[in-house]
Amino acid sequence: MRICHLINIGHEAGGAEKSVRMITDGLRDRGHTVHVIATDHRLGEAPSFADVTVPAVAGNPVQQAVRFFWNRRAYTGVRAALEGIRPDVVHLHTIGMFSPSVLDATRGYRRLLTIHGPEDFTLALLPHMYPERETGRGLARLAATARYARLRYVQRPAYRIRLRRLDGVLVPSAFYAGAVRGDVGRVPLHVVPNGIPMAPPAPLANPQRFAFVGRLEETKGVRVALTAFARIAADHPKAELVVVGGGPLQAELAEQAAATGVADRVQLIGKLPAEDLKAVYADTGVVLVPSVFPENFPTVAIEGLAAGRAIIGTAAGGTPELVRDGVNGLLVPPGDVDALAAAMDALAGDEARVRRMGEASAAMAPAYSLEAFLDRLESHYRAIAR
Repeated sequence: MRICHLINIGHEAGGAEKSVRMITDGLRDRGHTVHVIATDHRLGEAPSFADVTVPAVAGNPVQQAVRFFWNRRAYTGVRAALEGIRPDVVHLHTIGMFSPSVLDATRGYRRLLTIHGPEDFTLALLPHMYPERETGRGLARLAATARYARLRYVQRPAYRIRLRRLDGVLVPSAFYAGAVRGDVGRVPLHVVPNGIPMAPPAPLANPQRFAFVGRLEETKGVRVALTAFARIAADHPKAELVVVGGGPLQAELAEQAAATGVADRVQLIGKLPAEDLKAVYADTGVVLVPSVFPENFPTVAIEGLAAGRAIIGTAAGGTPELVRDGVNGLLVPPGDVDALAAAMDALAGDEARVRRMGEASAAMAPAYSLEAFLDRLESHYRAIAR
């Protein structure tokens, strides 16, 4: 088959981009012809995996407001690229930097959309995009309220009428299926869990080492994780925290670790390539997924399953579909430092429990293998191509 993926960012900036890169490589290995169209929007220096790049929404605030509603240059670029590719299936992923124009540019082709996280059109999830509406003050609160109003009452209707012409919508978690049902109307909606490459787990060597892997920003809960670790450090002198990732909080986290007296037991090692990340999981006892907003289906949790490690996650979004409380990990309320510290304290003091939970994660992992994921996608591609 000839398959074309469209995604905002054409390099590995997060879970959605990593998933598209793995899907692309996996489908090519299976003999399919695959193209990726992305915007020129960038979040870092990682190499691009896009075959075609079109302009993202850009310009001054007035120009951006207009282009988020209709990005003419993205429309023209996507339309021209598709005329050359002539795909059997167009698979849309994150599309905000294209604007709703991408849905018009892809008309005439069989189309699927995967919703990876909150988007401009996901009404139930919009509040999570702008928490400053409730927590901010002054101008920050006013700006967040204005952006929310623009998305809800201007931007979302522009998407909604076009979304309902799709051939299918895929979501990785049952939670997101419920959250977006009202946005896509009668378009067939399917839960298709993500998958990653699997390998036999490494033996458990450091049961008291905790690992956070993700972008260093408030929504991922990394500051909550560091605060919780500082609370248990004195009671567990062998415990360590490894923080992998880049982002706006990197310098602040280093200062926080120093101020709380745990700098010598916290490693802030930046973003790592996939091979080096495997070594981090192998040298870890417990994987932390402390997001304060409802994750869709966090890749980090799937990586924790594949590594055969216990997981502490937040009881929100799709995370509980991967972390079974008391079985392969523990669940805590989002943003609750006390609860997260208590969970970390419980596992840091119980190697046998960490080992049992890790074994339970390893037993769950095969359901989320890359091969199983590709099988599911191929089935949907064939169905809509017919």
